[in-house]
Amino acid sequence: MNIIIFTENNRAGGMDTFYTNLIKSWPNKKDKFIFICNKSHPGLGYLNKIFPDNLKIVGHSIILNWDVSWVENIKIKIIQKIFRKLLLYGLLPYQFISIKKLLKNHEAGALISINGGYPAGQTTRLANIAWSSLNKGKSIYSLHGLSLWNGGSKLKIMFEKFMTKKLISSVDHLVCVSSSCANSLDKHPGYKKNKTKVIPNGISLEDEVKNVNLRDILNLDEKVKILLMLAVYDPNKGHSYVFESMKIVLKTHPDCHLIICGDHMGDEKILVENKLKSIIEKRDNIHLLDYIPNASKLIEQADILLIATQETEAFGLTALEAMKYKKPIVSTEIDALRDTVGPDGIAGYCCDKNNHALYAKKIIYLLDNPDIKIQMGINGNKRLKEKFSAKLMSNNYQSLLEK
Repeated sequence: MNIIIFTENNRAGGMDTFYTNLIKSWPNKKDKFIFICNKSHPGLGYLNKIFPDNLKIVGHSIILNWDVSWVENIKIKIIQKIFRKLLLYGLLPYQFISIKKLLKNHEAGALISINGGYPAGQTTRLANIAWSSLNKGKSIYSLHGLSLWNGGSKLKIMFEKFMTKKLISSVDHLVCVSSSCANSLDKHPGYKKNKTKVIPNGISLEDEVKNVNLRDILNLDEKVKILLMLAVYDPNKGHSYVFESMKIVLKTHPDCHLIICGDHMGDEKILVENKLKSIIEKRDNIHLLDYIPNASKLIEQADILLIATQETEAFGLTALEAMKYKKPIVSTEIDALRDTVGPDGIAGYCCDKNNHALYAKKIIYLLDNPDIKIQMGINGNKRLKEKFSAKLMSNNYQSLLEK
């Protein structure tokens, strides 16, 4: 059977890992995949290199809401907001017709549409709705982010209610990556949970191709301790929180280095750099790098993986990658991250997002106790194999298509 994977993405990173793990671990090796995504996705080149032979990549040029960047140049915010609303509603018929035509041109028996949040990328919802109108086979909507519904105008409520009802009636299953993700939909207009399933993300247990050597590119001695943070340069990822913690860590471990790698848009990275300058005076031990393909392989070179999400996290895929390479995790206390990392002291620690001193304390404790650090890495690897393997995840997705 041919299976279409449809997504909309404007960042390289975690979602690319999901697509790769899902397809490479798919249990029926006779199935073939067609990966359809916007040509502007920055991770498309990387995916072209690593995707298996049973996959065809199709990049489309359908205009997306965030492609229309000139709106950001409008200085009067209220007018900018009006234009954004007009784009949202105005592009919809064009996007629907274009997606329907695109899907019609590919012979397939199932569609898995993947979205990083809700509603987020509009074309992912439209793909399931268009697929239903073509009556070509099973349909799954896979959600990897939270619904952040906070109300709005009557028009917005009517629109979301219509789109969500239409989506749910169009799919066979709506899959969420965690209970937190599924529960976040409860207040969204038009949502009904009758088709909702929870399938946690999973990652491959096999080793990946060799990546860049962080110690070489940063000229770091082999004895230097590395704290690694893999996150886009977005305020939600808690860079300032980590910098405040590092001020404390560096007092007792001045030879410790923090390395951050991540994708960024606009001036996101510049804002993080400015935050760093305002928090830490001596910054020789802090390294802010751009996105590095196959970034999860970098975790193997680190001593501890840091996750500092401040508000929302639907799952915590990076935590699984740390478990794969037997590295302990120090994370903030977000529901989905707690579900992934597990109880404190097993595979790592989860700290209050307002308590950077405790966060620093946990880092220092692990640096001071290498035997415990090693044991936590072993515990995490065991937890990964039992609960979060890519094979288990792919089997669960396949079983939904076979029902």
